[in-house]
Amino acid sequence: MKLCDNMLRGKEATLAGIIRVIIEDEPETQDEIAEKLGISRRYVAKLLKPLIEEKIVKHPYVVDMSKLHKLNLEFDEYIILLMKEIKTTLEKMRDTLLDNLNLAYNALKNNDKKLAEDIILKDYELNKMEEEIRMLLSMNALKYLPRNYINAFASIASNLERLGDYIANIAEEIIHGLRLDENIENDIERIFNILKEMLIEAVDVVINKKKETKIYNLEEKLHENLEELLNKVLQNKKEDLNFYVQFGMFLKDIERFGDRCVNIVDIALELYHNIPRSPIPERLKRGRV
Repeated sequence: MKLCDNMLRGKEATLAGIIRVIIEDEPETQDEIAEKLGISRRYVAKLLKPLIEEKIVKHPYVVDMSKLHKLNLEFDEYIILLMKEIKTTLEKMRDTLLDNLNLAYNALKNNDKKLAEDIILKDYELNKMEEEIRMLLSMNALKYLPRNYINAFASIASNLERLGDYIANIAEEIIHGLRLDENIENDIERIFNILKEMLIEAVDVVINKKKETKIYNLEEKLHENLEELLNKVLQNKKEDLNFYVQFGMFLKDIERFGDRCVNIVDIALELYHNIPRSPIPERLKRGRV
């Protein structure tokens, strides 16, 4: 059944109904729209006038999908349900990542290789959830969303999936022999707690359309702690070169995890509040490769 089958008729015809007719039936005249909805052409003209002035609708009756969200219209309950399902899946991805972060910290602290193996297996769940979101975004009903919304949510899901990859990388390093000295356990715990805060904040900005965010303060805090940790490790010289290789990879995954959280927030701020993202990658902003 087409969405236009559910349109309001007569006096109850709404602006959403007119937009639907334009998108679904591509009418060339206001008379066609009026006939489809069972209302007068004058009423159609009255409702279309501000949309044409704002260039949301162009003559001969084409909707600029990039501006459609400005009307804040609920075109169909099905669309609302789809978007709710997408956001629910993003929250599930967040919760899975939080669980995996806790598992990774415990595996690292206790040198638990079996637990590290379990983390790698659990990463598959995130791949499935990202696929679910992409499937939902491809549904026909979501054509009423601007293309930038669809692209943004796909990118956010992809970033969350990549966060899982970084945790899996850490698990692999543990399996291959990464062990931490007791004197840096507190540092590692602080860093993992910051990562969890960043993840929670990033998804919160997406779900609740927040404009003010603490993500950048958390990012700064993360890198301060990473610098302190690195200095402490370098002061405690080891003869095992392999340790430094593995530890360097561990730090890189931590850093990239934080960068992805910032990237998610940047995507959401640009989407909801038209705050442009910097074209410079986070690592280059800090003068790192």
